[in-house]
Amino acid sequence: MTENQEAYETGVKVIDRRIQVEPEPKTDFLTVIERLASRPDIDPDKIKQFMDMQERILDRNAKQAFNAAMTKAQSRIELVVAKSENTQTKSNYAKLKAVLLSAKPIYTDEGFSLMFYEGDSPKESQKRVCVDIMHDQGHTETRHGDFTIQTTGIAGKSMMTQIHGEGSAFSYGRRYLTCMIFNIPTGDDDDGNSAGGPAYIDDKQLSSIVDMINEKNVDEVQFLGYMGVESTDKILSKDFSKAMVALKKAKGRQREPGDDDT
Repeated sequence: MTENQEAYETGVKVIDRRIQVEPEPKTDFLTVIERLASRPDIDPDKIKQFMDMQERILDRNAKQAFNAAMTKAQSRIELVVAKSENTQTKSNYAKLKAVLLSAKPIYTDEGFSLMFYEGDSPKESQKRVCVDIMHDQGHTETRHGDFTIQTTGIAGKSMMTQIHGEGSAFSYGRRYLTCMIFNIPTGDDDDGNSAGGPAYIDDKQLSSIVDMINEKNVDEVQFLGYMGVESTDKILSKDFSKAMVALKKAKGRQREPGDDDT
């Protein structure tokens, strides 16, 4: 009996306990390319075409996996209740921590990770927040947003330092982009009684707000930041009174000689 062979006699026959395993031939893509490259009759441009085709296939498969996982993640993430109070706007909002506690276990389970970083904003009063949305199958997409750095309230009173304002803008940007990417709803917990989308101000209310902004020469960017919206037409109807009160109390900017007073 040799070292490489074990056998034992049962009294009837000898049973060979070795398992014969034939090595599987290598058929992966790189092996095929290596074989083609070793042949002098193959045009190098043909090899490059094969490699480009394989790269397109891999990119397509990764994008399909990304989209399928995104659909699953969004179907699993539920409403994040806005429990934190903003004393300036007298309204509730969902903190970044609350959003992450609700969504991160789900989107990481589906293979996603987010990497946030700062970009170059076209305006000094804003901070650009960028995010790479990475999936474990290899596909990555990038999004960004520009967020106002607020250091004063709507009435012109100082609320925080410049550094604090920049940090707050970055934190807000992370929360905003995370909710946007995974379509995370945030709002009051109404036990499912709410139907339809949010109710915005009507045309008459919008006209009143715009007229007040123009009349008092209010900084519109600062006002929108105070209201927590991207544009005046996105102000909720329930916040109309709050908007008008804030505008009446606001200290407008001093008009420059070239400003149009008409």
